[in-house]
Amino acid sequence: MFRRLPFIVVMAAMAAGCYSVTPVSGSGAAMGDGLFYALPQTQICVDVTYRYYDLSEAVYSEYASEMLALDNFDVEKPYRIQNIETSYTVAADPDNYFLVSPTGISVQVDNRHLLRSVGMTPKEAAEEQGSAVQTSQSTTEEAKLVLHNATADKMLPTYNLYDRTDTFYVRGDRPGHPTGVSTKKAPRSLRQRAQAAAEEIAELEDTRADIALSDRYTPEGKRELLQQLEEKEAVLMAQFIGKPVVETVHFFITPKPTTGANDTVQRMVLFYFSRSEGICESDDYDALPVVCTLRPDKSMQQVRHFSRQHRSIPFLSGRNFKYRLPSQALLTLSCELFDYQVTLPVAQYGPVIELPHRHFKALFDPATGAIVYYEN
Repeated sequence: MFRRLPFIVVMAAMAAGCYSVTPVSGSGAAMGDGLFYALPQTQICVDVTYRYYDLSEAVYSEYASEMLALDNFDVEKPYRIQNIETSYTVAADPDNYFLVSPTGISVQVDNRHLLRSVGMTPKEAAEEQGSAVQTSQSTTEEAKLVLHNATADKMLPTYNLYDRTDTFYVRGDRPGHPTGVSTKKAPRSLRQRAQAAAEEIAELEDTRADIALSDRYTPEGKRELLQQLEEKEAVLMAQFIGKPVVETVHFFITPKPTTGANDTVQRMVLFYFSRSEGICESDDYDALPVVCTLRPDKSMQQVRHFSRQHRSIPFLSGRNFKYRLPSQALLTLSCELFDYQVTLPVAQYGPVIELPHRHFKALFDPATGAIVYYEN
């Protein structure tokens, strides 16, 4: 998850007077004295957590589906999507920088070159920021993830339960000092041993049900016995389905600004996932594309149209402060194995608004770039 950057005051200037705001050309040529700031640009981070099963010690893995009825367990395809989380942050849009000649108005810009406040002293900005509603950069609670590949997950490191020691005592031997000791494997086939382990798991399930329904134990005693049974079962299960390994991969998305041609949907293949290889290349065996779709909120289209019309007026575009009003967007990830969707604010999908050319106070949200306080 992205961390909020510290509030850094770059400039707080000066007494009453006038000011001008000028767009900076892409050439970056010097345009005189002043302070540079940029419009916010949202960057989305998608954290994909997947799990696979280390079968190196799962001696009975080939019998897992047959003997434990694990329909979703496949020795050849051990990878599963476990969770997806989304977060976002804002950075400076390299195509939208402005030069402020702050003669008569205080301006605060943070170390990302984003506006933090206009017309406010650092103290006033800090007080208003403390009382403003903070925007969370995490969307975990709002997200909806539907997995299509659930499987058993009670797993612990395993050992061989079928080693045994045979001890031989003869007349005259002291206790603990036998004449002969030999260690050997039980003379059973792998299938027979797997069947015995599966039967023991079934017996543990029956015992668990008996303990849960019994009135012979105190609540504390029940909890302790059930915990012991769960640990035994986990050890046995690990010999069938292995040890879980969990990894998280981060994918970053920078949405393109909406224009008349792409105001509806933006679609891309974010990554490929294989049940046999995990996150993989597009040409790998059984690779499935995970398609990412970003759908802007159409309710903002009328505001964007109004903004585009007014942007062409010369006396507005050369003097006033500009800021972006973030628009909500629906992000969806779709694949044969899962579906995911979440709503989040995207600065690039909102209109560029101009503040009136007069004295005012404005405070901007450090998480989204939106204006959170205004007074004139």
